[in-house]
Amino acid sequence: MSDSQARSRTRLRTLLACGFAPLLFLLVILADGGLQPGYDSTDRWGSELSNGEWGWVQIVNFVITGLLTAAFAVGVRRSLGSGPGSRAIPVFTGILGFCLIVGGVFVTDPNPGFPPGVQPPAEPTLHAWIHNLNLFPAWAALTVAILMAAYRAMSRKEGAAWTLITLAAVVLTPLTLYVAARHFDWDTRSGHSHGLWQRVSQGIGFGWYAVYATRLLRGTMSGRGPRPTSPHE
Repeated sequence: MSDSQARSRTRLRTLLACGFAPLLFLLVILADGGLQPGYDSTDRWGSELSNGEWGWVQIVNFVITGLLTAAFAVGVRRSLGSGPGSRAIPVFTGILGFCLIVGGVFVTDPNPGFPPGVQPPAEPTLHAWIHNLNLFPAWAALTVAILMAAYRAMSRKEGAAWTLITLAAVVLTPLTLYVAARHFDWDTRSGHSHGLWQRVSQGIGFGWYAVYATRLLRGTMSGRGPRPTSPHE
């Protein structure tokens, strides 16, 4: 292997390692939520952590994760080469990354009870509307990316276990988010267990990305994976 090929593979592996960022995003939410007074992860959206004195932690979490997810999309595109999903998977992964950045730039409003002592606005602000509506394209992109990976796995016969895991993720990721939304009263801006179900949804979808990144990394390290494409291909 030439030096240029070695450097190309190293860059590719760095990009693919960014696929662990969404799962780390969830871990930061869990850690941050456990440290915030008055915050109950079971009954609070993760986005609510963007408010208050330590809100900058969650804002940075959104933006950094979005940038790393976009970088992962580049790595996926270079790694997959051609075939089913080779363009769709990275495109929708990139859209997810963009939506995460939007989620950090446009902060949601406080809900009753958190941060403690903060009175929520009588009407949702514009930036809160953007943040809340942004959830739908984000999870749609996440779901489509997993769906296209399932299609690729079935088309290329990538193994029964991986195919079943991916099919389960494509069903359970949006389903558990729907359950979360059903547990929240949008009029009173409160609810029970919606935070828990949101984290289940994130754990499935973002956990799937971590497994996917691992598979792609193993392919580049073993030499069995697709030939890395250059940025100009």
